[in-house]
Amino acid sequence: MNALLSSNFSDEALWERFKNGDRIAFEQIISLHYSSLFRFGTRYSKDTGLIQDCLHDMFVYLWERRSHISGTDSIKKYLLKSFRHKILLELQRTQRRGWVDEEEAIDVAPDQSFEDFFVFIETEQLSAKKIKTLIDLLPQRQQEALHLRYFEELDIETIAQVMNINRQSVSNHLHKALNFLREHW
Repeated sequence: MNALLSSNFSDEALWERFKNGDRIAFEQIISLHYSSLFRFGTRYSKDTGLIQDCLHDMFVYLWERRSHISGTDSIKKYLLKSFRHKILLELQRTQRRGWVDEEEAIDVAPDQSFEDFFVFIETEQLSAKKIKTLIDLLPQRQQEALHLRYFEELDIETIAQVMNINRQSVSNHLHKALNFLREHW
């Protein structure tokens, strides 16, 4: 059933079903992304209990606020950003060892609430769409160089090898692409 559901619905459609209160869609989202989110969380903490708690809290929050969050074209990206923020907030909150009294807790508490972060995510998604539109206007080789550098996080030498061009050409492609994005932003 899960494979059938995931193959029949795009991320946008699955997200909309979830936002409209479809519990099966929500369970499908959790089923599809829990493992990768958990693995991602291990980059920030080896405490599996903390990671599980953060995931649980994030999914509960999403379910409770589902009607107030914006749509997305990439559920995985939305969840990764949300989870990263949630786990960093939790790590910041628990950065001190031992018990923290109420007055100290105010000093340790993050400035930004989890709800504020979801507003930030929605704004960031609009910016991401604009960036994608601008990137689509770039020549193919500049797009490829940008992707390899900033999405695959490859160094200039590796990009040169992958694209079968010299290092200076990679630098030129990146420089031109970034200038174009700055000018049109």
